[in-house]
Amino acid sequence: MRRIILLLSLAFSLDAFSQIEKPITKGNMILVGGGTILFNKVQSTYGTNTSNTSIFTISLSPGFGYFIVNNLAIGLNTSISYYKQSSTKYYGLGAGPTIRYYFNNGLFIKAETSFSFIHGLDSNSSRQKSYSLVPGVGYAFFINQKVAFEPCLSYIYFHNNYSSDFTDRVNNIELELNFSIFL
Repeated sequence: MRRIILLLSLAFSLDAFSQIEKPITKGNMILVGGGTILFNKVQSTYGTNTSNTSIFTISLSPGFGYFIVNNLAIGLNTSISYYKQSSTKYYGLGAGPTIRYYFNNGLFIKAETSFSFIHGLDSNSSRQKSYSLVPGVGYAFFINQKVAFEPCLSYIYFHNNYSSDFTDRVNNIELELNFSIFL
């Protein structure tokens, strides 16, 4: 019974934020910006050998979207990242398509994919290609009619190709904290 009361209270409190007229209509644009700090454990496979390591990542992720119909935006996401794995450092640049659907109460769902090129820093001259798939669910807290704070809980699948027989596969759950400007 307590859980039902808690869920109903949460639903009604989220609905209270929906009183601001939201600019999620056809023809509007959205600029999204956020950042991520991650620390993950990674399992690497090289031929038949498997190893575990840790990776520290900092990234900035600006993006753009256009509402093709009411509540549905499609666009482009980009990323600029710094990675540190053991004593090896990398930077990455990526881009890919994104889609977001906003419900009238402020909840939204999203799906993104990104294709990245990763380059070694210092004496590390390695170059890698990677891709990621990121579905998520979040809530748009509209600060005013044009600006929203959007926390989003996302699942991230990241696949990195060092060579044809050396890859990383990373699975993460992440809390994103983004700001969006609606134009």
